Amino acid sequence: MRSSLISAALATLLVAAPAQAGEPPKGFSDKVTSYAMIGSVASVVIVTSPVWLTLGASAAIVDGVDGSGKEEGKIAKAKPLPPLTVERVETKADGAVEVALKHPESPEVAVIQWPAREDSPGKTLKVGDVLDLTPTEAGAGWMVANAKGETLAFMPTSDAAKNQMSEAY
Repeated sequence: MRSSLISAALATLLVAAPAQAGEPPKGFSDKVTSYAMIGSVASVVIVTSPVWLTLGASAAIVDGVDGSGKEEGKIAKAKPLPPLTVERVETKADGAVEVALKHPESPEVAVIQWPAREDSPGKTLKVGDVLDLTPTEAGAGWMVANAKGETLAFMPTSDAAKNQMSEAY
């Protein structure tokens, strides 16, 4: 790779030097010189493009990993929520459990859906149960607990759910 970069650079310099001096190389027309220049530039671009693409991709990955990228301010962290009352528990045809939660002082209803699993925390809930949603230290979501203080599940924020790298186990 290194020798091909050097070859491309030398070819560009050999063709470009006489052209910059205003005198075409002996035996070559202006048309041939311009084709050589275009070919040299194209060679440099083609040969070096994988290097630039790799550098750009690695910089984007590093920005995403260390949090110093432009997206840092856009990630929503979990905020404290008041206790929520179970308004409705519905088991879907595929076995998933959908739970509607409501705060007594708010008209809005929040919906949590747990996938079909034997140990689904949604199966233990009934209308009238009160759930506490406590944000995690990192702010990636909430720990859902019942009135007895038993932790039922972890509920990620939408940003954390998008970035999840593993499956349920």
